[in-house]
Amino acid sequence: MADSRDITGKNRKFKGTDSITLPKGTEAQRVASESGELRFNTDTNLAEYYNGTDWKPIDSPPTITNFTLDGGSAVTSALIDNTASGDATFVINGSLFDTTSGTVVFEPEGGGSNVVTQSITRTSANQFTVTATRADFLEAGDPYAIKLTNGSGLAATLTGAIDVNISPAFNTAAGSLGTVYDGAAVSGSTLDASATDADGDTITYSVTVGSLPAGLSISSSTGYITGTPTATGTETFTVEAATDNGNSTREFTITVDTLPSGGTISTSGNYRIHTYNSSSNFVNTVSGLSLEYLVVAGGGGSRFDNSGGGGAGGYRSSVSGETSGGGAAAESALSLSSGTKTVTVGGGGAGGPASPGQGNSGSNSVFDTITSTGGGGGGGQNYEGRSGGSGGGDGHSPPANNTGGAGTSGQGYPGGGGRGGANHPAGGGGGAAAAGGTPSGDSSNGGAGGAGRASSITGSSVTRAGGGGGSVTTGTSAGSGGSGGGGNGAGTNGTSGSPGSTNTGGGGGGGSDSSVGGNGGSGVVIVRYDLSNL
Repeated sequence: MADSRDITGKNRKFKGTDSITLPKGTEAQRVASESGELRFNTDTNLAEYYNGTDWKPIDSPPTITNFTLDGGSAVTSALIDNTASGDATFVINGSLFDTTSGTVVFEPEGGGSNVVTQSITRTSANQFTVTATRADFLEAGDPYAIKLTNGSGLAATLTGAIDVNISPAFNTAAGSLGTVYDGAAVSGSTLDASATDADGDTITYSVTVGSLPAGLSISSSTGYITGTPTATGTETFTVEAATDNGNSTREFTITVDTLPSGGTISTSGNYRIHTYNSSSNFVNTVSGLSLEYLVVAGGGGSRFDNSGGGGAGGYRSSVSGETSGGGAAAESALSLSSGTKTVTVGGGGAGGPASPGQGNSGSNSVFDTITSTGGGGGGGQNYEGRSGGSGGGDGHSPPANNTGGAGTSGQGYPGGGGRGGANHPAGGGGGAAAAGGTPSGDSSNGGAGGAGRASSITGSSVTRAGGGGGSVTTGTSAGSGGSGGGGNGAGTNGTSGSPGSTNTGGGGGGGSDSSVGGNGGSGVVIVRYDLSNL
């Protein structure tokens, strides 16, 4: 029998404020015959219609209002620490969520793979609770959007929701930041406790446990530790690198050791200088210390009876921009092992006695592997000068009558030759920067001592290692000593030559007829190192 509604209800309009009841059933109970049919799907809890081919759900898109992270306040964006262990819990708030088959993923807006949830609880159409593994959020994917998708395929996306926050990473491994030295200023990044923040957040540094060595402080903005240590020992401390979004800590140590000792100590600019006017020790506390040196040996003495000037002590230098003796370039700086080093300062050769022969040569000066040769003694009448660091000058009427004693390569020059004649002129001793003078013919002047070499190793220019002047018996003037401590030769019968200056390595001046020559000057050893390189 026909249902009257099939006849009377044709083409009638729905009216009123009430709802209508649709046929209900599971997906398995669908019966499709023609397009336009409408039913309620009890599996999806959505109305659906048949389009002639498929059943299509009828739904409104969900919306996401905010979320909480690990029980915090409701927000639209939050930071997550992917270095922390375990899963993070997100409570997502909004409306029109599908409580049957809604899903949630975290989409990387920076590119890469989605972060999938480890669990999902569909609390209501207004709230889902999900968990996701913190380590799955990668810095490269920042930021992450929260995407909630209903079973109908309609979705809501909250962009910029999750930012991966990585705590600052220290640039130096835990442990020793290095060894510095008591009284030596520390600057720049020598002691580096800095860190890097992957998000570019501003980092503030502080010492939170322990303390820095006395005299040092940490920059709150750079993490560099600077200052001038005032006490020796090792300090252990913890540095915190803090940002608004996370902190990191690391334990470090700094050792303050003593600086090298020995000699007379001074400073010039960044240089610490040790000057030795007599033999002693250099106690080195810095392994591999880069050290510049000036080593000058004792000058040669002169002799009895119309003698040539004593040669200057050998002159060796590694000071950058300066020159060694004999016109040689500066030598290489030393890389010095730690420990006690013997320093020998050569004495000057003694002036000769009242007998024929040659003056006494100076003694060698030694620092570590560097040896400078003592200056050659000046020759007496009819004797040549001795060879040495710089050579001694020949006496009056020597056999060769050309040049005096030879100098040592890289340390000094030869002495000058002597001459025959009534004035008895003798040759000057060689110096670090020039040969000793040779008189011309029966000169009324003795030969001048060779010039010494200037050095600023101590911070001011000082000339050392001048040769001694040669003598004459009745001449207008004796040979003058070379600049840098050379003694003047005698110019009157019976007078003695002048000694070389102390701690210059200057040669002694030649003695005239029936008189003795001057003593050579003692040598000197000077070393320095740049405190800023320690």
